[in-house]
Amino acid sequence: MLKYKYIIWDWNGTLLNDIGASLASVNDMLAARGREPIDIDYYKECIGVPIIKFYEKVFDMENEDYSLIIKQYNEGYLRHLKDFGLTEGAVEALEYFRKNGAKQVIVSSSNNEQLCRNAEKYGVSDYFDEMLGAGDYFAGSKIERARDYLRKNNAENDEILVIGDLEHDAEMADTLGADCILLTSGHEHPKRLENAKMPLINDLFSLIKMV
Repeated sequence: MLKYKYIIWDWNGTLLNDIGASLASVNDMLAARGREPIDIDYYKECIGVPIIKFYEKVFDMENEDYSLIIKQYNEGYLRHLKDFGLTEGAVEALEYFRKNGAKQVIVSSSNNEQLCRNAEKYGVSDYFDEMLGAGDYFAGSKIERARDYLRKNNAENDEILVIGDLEHDAEMADTLGADCILLTSGHEHPKRLENAKMPLINDLFSLIKMV
């Protein structure tokens, strides 16, 4: 019998294989400023929460309007996203947890309206008890949204599993007293994920075997 009753999913880079869309959008923005593109490794080394930490490493934020940066990124991201889809094994993992009776929820730094729209677009919205995105596009912490959901459901710590691709997901799990598994194929470099001291998987098929 499955140990976990609550599965807290990250969306970007975990269920949605969108790192290519993110990188392409960032490089469009750099090109528009006459700057050289970055590669995937550098992107993964710089990404973080809140997302302004990333932009401070990649752009000259002392001479940029942060709100404009966010707007340009999101416009480019949505343009490129059409070329990408769900992470391999995502549907199988979602189906596995549903068959085993776990409640599944997305807790994401993405804008909530965009999150819900994309989950519907990719045909997975029915798997989730709730989808808890952010009220803006600034990709801040998502810990409070997860905590509120679990409190509302009277969830016990040992019933909760967080699945994500960032150190921030491990931080959230630690704050919640939950278990955590991190996916190495997402937005953050595996070397950085090792710092979180959480179990790592290379794909979502491995997740099914692990739990």
